[in-house]
Amino acid sequence: MDNLDNEKVITEEAVSETAVEQVESEKTLKTVEELLAEIDSLKARLEKAEEDKKSNDAEALEDIKALAAMEADAYDYLPRPVGKVKKRDHSFLKAFTLMLIVFIALFFITARFVFGKGWITNLINGEPEGMNFTLPIAELPELEDQFYQADGRYTTEGVAKAVSPSIVTVEAFIEGYAFAPYGQGSGIIMSDDGYVITNAHVIDGATLGVKVRLHNGNEYDALVIGSDYKSDIAVLKINSTEKLFAAQFGDSDALVLGEQVVAIGTPAGLEQTVTSGCVSGLDRMIKVNDDNINMSCIQIDAAINPGNSGGALINMWGQVIGITSSKLDSVDYDNIGFAIEMSAAKPIIENLIEHGRVLGRPKIGISFYQFDEATADYYGTIPGLHIAEIDQSCDIANTQLAVDDIITHMNGTPVMSSDDVYAIILDLQPGDTVTANVSRIKEDGSYETFEIEFKLMEDDSSFVKAEEEPEVEQGAE
Repeated sequence: MDNLDNEKVITEEAVSETAVEQVESEKTLKTVEELLAEIDSLKARLEKAEEDKKSNDAEALEDIKALAAMEADAYDYLPRPVGKVKKRDHSFLKAFTLMLIVFIALFFITARFVFGKGWITNLINGEPEGMNFTLPIAELPELEDQFYQADGRYTTEGVAKAVSPSIVTVEAFIEGYAFAPYGQGSGIIMSDDGYVITNAHVIDGATLGVKVRLHNGNEYDALVIGSDYKSDIAVLKINSTEKLFAAQFGDSDALVLGEQVVAIGTPAGLEQTVTSGCVSGLDRMIKVNDDNINMSCIQIDAAINPGNSGGALINMWGQVIGITSSKLDSVDYDNIGFAIEMSAAKPIIENLIEHGRVLGRPKIGISFYQFDEATADYYGTIPGLHIAEIDQSCDIANTQLAVDDIITHMNGTPVMSSDDVYAIILDLQPGDTVTANVSRIKEDGSYETFEIEFKLMEDDSSFVKAEEEPEVEQGAE
């Protein structure tokens, strides 16, 4: 019994000791948690103290800067404080960008209005390089039976319907008049890739640009491929985004007197105007003005007026056989118009497309006043070519010839006009030698005469300029 009681007491003491150890352990655990909490609290306080210190330091620094600035204000040589960098105001840049966009848009709209379609393409592509070219033969459209005569030729209505799509309006622009052309004429679509024939005087002086307007009203900027003022023929090129209707060209040498013909052009700005008549004369040697050479022309009684220049003269087969260019300008004459024969124009057109100019044409290198016998008698001088200017790049400048001298003969033939000169030198080639008889007035009023010899040069622009008013009216203002 005692043993049992002793074991019971031992057991109770063991339990009691275990309980005490557990309590002490819990006390130790609570103490660790409390320590950790205190550590976190202390860390937070330290961080706050550090932030407060930084804030106080920043405030102190600002106070020091302000104090320094106040001190610096009293001395001009000390630098002034720099304020805070402000965010840049981009409103001006935005306004400028908007204005630039509007300007570019207006520029393109204006260029499209002035030059028509294709001007950007022309600007990028530039003028086409030299090429071999032969006037093409285009297909004529098949029309309804009522537009044909019994022998297969078109009626006048048939010619108008078949060929009108091949005739365009040509407008020339100069600086200061961007919204209105200073000159207007007509043109003929020569090929479906955009080559157009017109008269050189239609586009003469077009420093701002040339515009071509098709029969449907669509407009295109045109490149001047070549312009030969001597023959009054020019070739343009447009880059069209639509199908073009090329004209068919016929044999002008096959024309006969009295044959019926039709002219289509833009007289007085009236586009697609059709006039008809007959062939009144053949092989008329006509020039638009005295700076031109005589060109073999077809005389017609169909109405030709300013604006018809560069348009088409068409036979009843629908073929272009002439380029309408001029008419007699006189109240005493009616219905005497002229068109350059296609047989005469063809080699010039092909040269312009291949080379940009006419090759093999000679020039002298002078400009002069024409004095025929009547004019010379009136002014008390001698007939001939009264020299106004000498081209120093030409061989004639190496002779004794001087301004105010008078050339009376060339190669033994009397010369009193540009026609006389052309009749001599157009049968020669560049490099050929010409002799000329010259008269020079002396101080006592008498004349001394001498002979000069010079070589003809190749004409890349113009070879002789006669200072006199034109004899016939140009077909375009």
